[in-house]
Amino acid sequence: MNLKQYSVVMFALISGFILLGTVFSSQFIGLSGIGNEYDLKRILTITMMWLCSCSFCFVKKIEVLKLSNTSYKLFGIFLTLGIISALSSKHPFWGGIELANTLLLFTIFVIFCSCVRTIQFSVLLKGLYAFMLFFSVCIYLKYILFLIFSYADGQAFNIHGLVTGYVNVRFFNQLQVMIIPILLLPFFDEPLKRFKRISIVIISLHWMVLLQTEARGSILSLILSVTLVAYFLHIKQRRQLFCAFMQCLLIGISFWLVFIIMLPYWLMDSTNFQIRTGSSGRIDLWLYVLNAIPEKILLGFGPMSFVWAEGKPLFNAHPHNSVMQILYEYGAVTCFVAIVWVSSFCYRRLVNLRHSNDISSVPIIISVLSGLIYSLFSGVGVMPYAQLMFVFLLAVLISHEQKKLGELSIWWRVILCLLVSLMSCFMLMTYQHEELLPALYPRIWINGLISY
Repeated sequence: MNLKQYSVVMFALISGFILLGTVFSSQFIGLSGIGNEYDLKRILTITMMWLCSCSFCFVKKIEVLKLSNTSYKLFGIFLTLGIISALSSKHPFWGGIELANTLLLFTIFVIFCSCVRTIQFSVLLKGLYAFMLFFSVCIYLKYILFLIFSYADGQAFNIHGLVTGYVNVRFFNQLQVMIIPILLLPFFDEPLKRFKRISIVIISLHWMVLLQTEARGSILSLILSVTLVAYFLHIKQRRQLFCAFMQCLLIGISFWLVFIIMLPYWLMDSTNFQIRTGSSGRIDLWLYVLNAIPEKILLGFGPMSFVWAEGKPLFNAHPHNSVMQILYEYGAVTCFVAIVWVSSFCYRRLVNLRHSNDISSVPIIISVLSGLIYSLFSGVGVMPYAQLMFVFLLAVLISHEQKKLGELSIWWRVILCLLVSLMSCFMLMTYQHEELLPALYPRIWINGLISY
């Protein structure tokens, strides 16, 4: 099997795994015996990364993308400091689990980069758009059915009542912030322009759900990412982006007013609409991190240490902010390195928009930025499918612009297969581990907390 054939098979496999863990999760849970959708997604993600990595080693003539020396050095610094921090933490075993997950994600990122380059970019965009569209249609067919049943039964619904396949609706919101920009592709890619009307309808439904689920962070992330990208576009392209974005937003608001506010009020004489002005405890968690970090400012308390943090104001297994999470668990040095690298990467990509006539990558850039911004309010960097989708979109973005390649030798393939197998087994062994407390605060698994 050559790399191009492998890429097609791998993308089909990933698509199937994602649908299995979301659209068909209710049916598959009954067959698999796994207790909940979150753990199902984690097991499917680990299994998929293991299958893709090990089968990758048997592909003929593998060429991997060569990132800059700076990127490799920064990742090396991150990993080295993470290992030192884990070994000095209260629970080195769980710190190792977190690092194993990080290494698996980095491995699949490298594989994604190699595979993406074998497919023509325009064809890749068509496939990516087709999957996001199909995924959205499947989700909203079920959503609309639940909405109709709610009308027929005269039963009010809350923010979690209409979206299925997720333990918490916020896990779906995390995917939405990356899916919605991809659905804007028909406005930027000529071969897809005939799908503009379909995109408008589906994106409008996404906006209706964001409003119905009161996903304030998701809405803010999308608006900020679109505004930021628009600033770096030429005037004509900026107008094109704003027109498409605002059209979908206004139709989505109309859907929300009619189907979520007015009809339930008319049929059930009730509505669940409320304006939430609090931070849902996030500010308290962030203040806790800032107050605690001076104790171990250089190396932090260790990877995954927030799950056993003593005296935190809420029982959450992560602080709902990627910067605060890295600061608390890895320390100020690693946090500074991560912020500088991410900021530099984003700035270079945005500046390149001003010097390029190719705007087909604009939705990809918005999607990556939206995921990054939402990670400052939610657990995008923690939840399995959000991690996987972000890594894939990042690989698409980098591979489109990066040209340097290097061949992977047979020895590196053997090492890769052994390491990935070891790390996958290492993570799967912790499923329903005796040290995990029986509380629904997700991290690696749905029961994410560990006793201090």
